[in-house]
Amino acid sequence: MERSQLAERILQHVGGEKNVVSLIHCMTRLRFTLRDSGKVNERELRVLPGVLGSTDNGGQYQVIIGNDVPKVYQEVVKLLPAQGASQASGGADEPKKKMNVLMRMVNVLSSAMAPIVPALAGAGILKVIISLLVLTGVLTAEDRVYYFLSFFADAVFYFLPFMLALSSANKFKVNPYLALAIAGIMLHPKWIELVTANEPVALLGVPVTLINYSSTVIPIIVVVWLMSYVERFAERVSPGVIKVFFKPLVVIIVMAPVALLAVGPLGYHLGNGLAVGIYFIQEKVGWLALAILSGFKPLLVMTGMHWAFTPAIITSIATYGYDGLMAVSSLSAIFSLTGACFAVAIKTRDKSMRQIAISSGTTALLSGVTEPAIYGVVFRLKRPMIASIIAGLIAGVFAGIVKLKIFAMVSPSLLKLPSFVSDLYPGNFLNAVITASIALVASFILTFVLGFKDESVSEVQPSGAEVTGENGSNAPGADAGPAALSVLSKQQLPVFSPLRGEAVDLSKVDDNVFADELMGKGIAVIPAEGRLVSPVGGTVTTLTKSKHAISVTSDEGVEVLMHIGVDTVRLKGQFFENLVEAGDRVEVGDPLIEFSIEDIRAAGFDVITPIIITNTADYLDVIGGGNRDVQPGDQLIAVLQPHSNILNRAGGDLR
Repeated sequence: MERSQLAERILQHVGGEKNVVSLIHCMTRLRFTLRDSGKVNERELRVLPGVLGSTDNGGQYQVIIGNDVPKVYQEVVKLLPAQGASQASGGADEPKKKMNVLMRMVNVLSSAMAPIVPALAGAGILKVIISLLVLTGVLTAEDRVYYFLSFFADAVFYFLPFMLALSSANKFKVNPYLALAIAGIMLHPKWIELVTANEPVALLGVPVTLINYSSTVIPIIVVVWLMSYVERFAERVSPGVIKVFFKPLVVIIVMAPVALLAVGPLGYHLGNGLAVGIYFIQEKVGWLALAILSGFKPLLVMTGMHWAFTPAIITSIATYGYDGLMAVSSLSAIFSLTGACFAVAIKTRDKSMRQIAISSGTTALLSGVTEPAIYGVVFRLKRPMIASIIAGLIAGVFAGIVKLKIFAMVSPSLLKLPSFVSDLYPGNFLNAVITASIALVASFILTFVLGFKDESVSEVQPSGAEVTGENGSNAPGADAGPAALSVLSKQQLPVFSPLRGEAVDLSKVDDNVFADELMGKGIAVIPAEGRLVSPVGGTVTTLTKSKHAISVTSDEGVEVLMHIGVDTVRLKGQFFENLVEAGDRVEVGDPLIEFSIEDIRAAGFDVITPIIITNTADYLDVIGGGNRDVQPGDQLIAVLQPHSNILNRAGGDLR
């Protein structure tokens, strides 16, 4: 399915553009804020080709796409109302959702942190490269290149409050430039001078707590949250004639002292307290805590709770130079998921699942992105998830015993293993390799031992298999009778006849493009009546100017092309009448085109009508029942779903 079509289907199944308040994306997910989550058609959404799963967490409805999410996001944004980017980043009337305090915090943190993760990851990898260059003797701390590279990497962390001010402004619907202005006050050189001097100072008679807010997370988020109330108040009290400058003046005059006197220090101590608490746990019972986190990290990712620990990771790295708990736990989790995926790829008999498992496992292994593995493979098949959790626990125990540390804000993976390199801890990198190996190998073996429910490809009649015809004899799949089609009902997406007439094999069409199945598999109908109706419930996606061909995409994503006659484009619309337009919603049996069989034949054209599944490659097989008379509404074609979709529809996804 094309990304534009996938975007249309996703938007349709989340309740349409009017149901979308805001949209952002992270590494693998589209994150919708919806007016009414009850309008989501979750069942149909999850079976869309290109969608790995979905979940409603932290006040956001999340659609898991995988590595292709940025491009799908751009296509969805194009379909949102005219305000475009502003709609994507936040609307003015976000609904109030009933969430407990913890889930509200997770929602805020995920919204604020997700957009800046790429910058943090890039800076973290640059720090890793600098460490490797120093360890290998290519650079020394006195080199000018080292000097420049160091502040290149440090800049992202130092000015972190600026980036968080921008993303928090989008979350809380405040003027982003005013949010940046307050962040600038908290990082201004004159403020840093006061902090460096460390001499008692007061503002409005109130003692000021001197804190360097560079690299902090919580203070600016809390400040922007409070600023949202101040800005709304200033909007109400500002006279219209002077609002353009009076409103921002009120915001700055109120928020600057509040930020420096109260909110900033409170947020700073909260963040530091969290980091100190995690450090204490790591030192005292690190092996147990790390084992639990390593084993159950995939479940935290699924619920979105992993975002709650991000401030602690950043603060820990900024304070101690490393993280030894939260980010480290990701190493065991990621490699255990990788091992489970590769075991599934080898053990499964389902070609579709094998492809998904290889792709998801490779993505986790190389980039550290785990959502495709979690939603597309292990959680769907259940037992591989158990294997992954056990392997993560085992690897986590080892990592806790050796006090493994990570020195960059990255999601650990094979390509990012150097983030465990440090000249201060010579054995740390080797311990990271051992931890990753334990997780991967243990999960691989356990997945094989525990097994998983896997359907044989032959059970769903793959291409070339034989099916039993209506008369009891064996016939090729392309000539399956209606009885054979009904046998496949649990695995198929039905396509009904759009015409009254005789169904025949595509080889009967005097056009090699159709006869050789170059556009996809299907069947042809020799019409006995000049009325074409919709074969599926869905949307009209294409309608030619010459009116002789039309394409309808079903709600499940099956793309059905109906081409009335051979070479009838030369008639330039003569003898055809369109009854619908592109974009119209249609149900099975709704009239699409009326045409004159007699006039078309009199003009020298064959009226045989190919019905083609143009996205055949997205499915296990397309089986047509030919050599019989059909009526509109008779099942004509069975489109066999990939096994992942079948499992999903059958409740294979436990959420």
